[in-house]
Amino acid sequence: MANQTLSAYDQIPYLANPLPQTHPSRLAAVASMFALSFAPPKNARVLELGCASGINLLGMAHFMPEAKFVGIDLSIVQIHEAQRRAKAINAENVTFHHMGIEDIDANFGEFDYVLCHGVYSWVPPSTQKAILRICNENLSQDGIGFVSYNVQPGWRIKQIARDVFWALTPPEMPASKRYEYGVAWIKDALEITAKEEQKPLLHQALANEMNSILTQKDIRYLVHEYIEDNNEPLLFREFLSQVSEAGLAYLGDAEPASMVRHLTNPALREFFKTHPATSMAEAEQAIDIIMGRTFRQSLLVKGIRHRQINRALTSAFFKNLHIQARIARKVDENNQVTYTHPRAGQMNAQPPYGTAALDVLAEAFMPTEFRKLADKFTELSQGTDDVFAEILFSLLGAGAIEIFADPYIPELPKGATPLALLDVSSGRNITSNAAGEVIGLDPLQSLILPLLKGDWDREDVISHLAGLYGKGAFNINPVPADNEQMRNLLGNLADKAANALKMMGVVG
Repeated sequence: MANQTLSAYDQIPYLANPLPQTHPSRLAAVASMFALSFAPPKNARVLELGCASGINLLGMAHFMPEAKFVGIDLSIVQIHEAQRRAKAINAENVTFHHMGIEDIDANFGEFDYVLCHGVYSWVPPSTQKAILRICNENLSQDGIGFVSYNVQPGWRIKQIARDVFWALTPPEMPASKRYEYGVAWIKDALEITAKEEQKPLLHQALANEMNSILTQKDIRYLVHEYIEDNNEPLLFREFLSQVSEAGLAYLGDAEPASMVRHLTNPALREFFKTHPATSMAEAEQAIDIIMGRTFRQSLLVKGIRHRQINRALTSAFFKNLHIQARIARKVDENNQVTYTHPRAGQMNAQPPYGTAALDVLAEAFMPTEFRKLADKFTELSQGTDDVFAEILFSLLGAGAIEIFADPYIPELPKGATPLALLDVSSGRNITSNAAGEVIGLDPLQSLILPLLKGDWDREDVISHLAGLYGKGAFNINPVPADNEQMRNLLGNLADKAANALKMMGVVG
């Protein structure tokens, strides 16, 4: 089985991107929510099981020089790529090893954070047991384990597409060809019943899956999700049973919003009044069903810490944390103010407290301590810390803010970070910052970022852009009338891109 897995991931390496939800400071924030001690992220020891090409770990290591990072993976192709990338930016605090998860024992070392994303559901039971064993044996006393997996019953609907791929395509067919053949077959098959008023249930499920997943994601993800030998989702309560057998305790979810939504969402609050849950596990299992959840990211601690977890959530926990928001504030020509969030959409706020809170959070581009934000809130609205914390609680339930414990946000020297320069030179249009965020780069930013090296000069950047423009590398709209106008337009573009990159934390 290990050889099959090795072959699959060497042929088609897994789609590797930064995973902000695995950042130690975010995991520690969940511990803080429940009044549980944690290892300081700044100088933590972090192990990632199934690190692929090291994109996630290297992003953390680059901004956390006092911490130590170790990644392992069964694919020699991906480990070589991880080692190459680490060497390219002189990251000496991260190492990558070509080895299997089951080869790790207590002698491998102790870690404060053990990360295992996108592995558990895709490996046999023996490897699943090894993952949980490592989360116990190799975890420090205050350590936190992160394990993600597909969950039922929500994933059962997606299972239909996987079943079709397996029924249609011979296992000996190369994975990429198998995927392409399966997608083409499903699309053609759906045409047969597309115009029928009463469509078969199988048609409806496949059509939804094709629209929402199969046609929108990278083949490197899809092949391993739908054609991999192993992909066995399980109920949340079944996972909890496995966790308990391994001597571990469930701390919470890596997505804090999922743990407070039933307290902040009016409809969910009413539901649980008439259908009260007898335990945390029962409540979360119910929410999985109601929300149609297909994927979980669970945080684990040593079993002996179970009684130390305080699940009586109140908004007071925010006072020990740092808050980050991606709330955009805009004022139109009629002086009307609107607030929007990439996930939560347009946000409604009532003055004075609601609008003051959003005004403050609109400036929290990077994690900012509660005290600093609360003082600004009080200055704007005369509201108290408790009022501000209650607003944050609602925003957390809506998925509109992120929380961090003791984040390390370094002062960046002038110019693009070595990590961002490496990503762009590798043809990637994404990179990451000190908060572990996925930073998407538009074509112009990808073009300008390599010019922002070290103590870069604005006029030199404009001259470089002028040369690229002359070669047809990009267009300017409207087309400049003369050289002076061209340089002015290019200067504005460079300033806009540089400011945006500074705000996102990838340029100093």
